[in-house]
Amino acid sequence: MFPFTGKKVSYGHRHHDYPATDVFGCGAEVVAPIGGVIDETRSFDPWNPKADDPATRGGEYVSMLGDDGVRYYFAHLASVAAKPGAVVDGGDVLGVMGQTGNARKSACHTHFGISWPCDATEWAVRRGEIYPWTYLDAWRAGAQLSPVAEVEAAEAANPDACNLASLAPSAADA
Repeated sequence: MFPFTGKKVSYGHRHHDYPATDVFGCGAEVVAPIGGVIDETRSFDPWNPKADDPATRGGEYVSMLGDDGVRYYFAHLASVAAKPGAVVDGGDVLGVMGQTGNARKSACHTHFGISWPCDATEWAVRRGEIYPWTYLDAWRAGAQLSPVAEVEAAEAANPDACNLASLAPSAADA
């Protein structure tokens, strides 16, 4: 299911230095692309531009573990409508696109990342490990293309990613 409703949104097929995408359409509702469980949320914005802690750059966010085992991450939200542990269905509202975190210095958007879940506290894997454009394009067209195989391949190619991410000095800030 396409995870943005209520407003027309746009996104590119490029992102800066890691696999993710920024979706633009200020005020759009962010919805669950699949059923699952809310893994993590942050409903306040701790980002301080002077410190520029990478763990807080996402501002307000929702991370959900889909029924397919994939983690879906939505950051820079204006508001968060989900709580950790909540069971959601595809299409349930998770939050509203905004401009929190380091998006305060740029355009209103939602950062969308797809990855595998990690057991330890971290931010680096959560922010995205595969490029989501193929899935966004398919979901927007009404197809239910699954990222499971690509996520499993990326995890197999990076088996230490979660452990390394949890060792980062700012991991506890996530």
